Amino acid sequence: MAAYAVYSAAFSATVRYRLTLQAEVDGEPKSGSGVIEVTYSKNNDPISQAQFSIDVRGEAVILDLGPRGTLFALLKADTDSRSGPEFMVLRAFNFPGGALPSPVASGLQQVRHLSGKRELALTSLPLLVRFRDPNDPKTVERVDPLDLETGFGAGVKLVHADLEIVSAGIWPFNRIGVTGEPITTGIETRLSWLPQYYDLKFDGQRYETISSQARFANSLSSGAFKSGI
Repeated sequence: MAAYAVYSAAFSATVRYRLTLQAEVDGEPKSGSGVIEVTYSKNNDPISQAQFSIDVRGEAVILDLGPRGTLFALLKADTDSRSGPEFMVLRAFNFPGGALPSPVASGLQQVRHLSGKRELALTSLPLLVRFRDPNDPKTVERVDPLDLETGFGAGVKLVHADLEIVSAGIWPFNRIGVTGEPITTGIETRLSWLPQYYDLKFDGQRYETISSQARFANSLSSGAFKSGI
């Protein structure tokens, strides 16, 4: 365990952050947040061409809009490939191109020293979705962060998003929630069917295919809502 801790300190960097979304529904404020963990590790495999690997632990951020429904910010990039959970934090803190700098050792050192809070452009958020029927995964729909009214009705808008670095704790105790800001859990209380879709797409198919009648649902599985926990 001690040897692994030394190895991790030398060749990886873990950051936890709280993503907070704020909306207005008929002028009334609504807010939702979640803590997500990202670990960047230097790849020491001489065969692999990848310089580093990434591990994400957490769940989609939930923004409850009351009778209008629920907005989910997924663990998945939108059309902007740098809007996923692993790169969003790097972009928020102005890493060039929203990527881990080279050499990797220098990039990991910078990640270890991240602190504070940053406002996020709404267009740089991860994929946002809603369900027309929360009990039916096939009814999932993409939501435009600049146009919540189309999915949730008039008077609903997303007004602010920010990302704040929180304590990642000390390994291995942070893996069991003893130290560090706890990673947010409990999404199954909203989507009780989610565990059934670990190896299925939301349209019920095993693989993604352009022939699916529910093309967007076919592009998603539970990994976009929950990872590593």
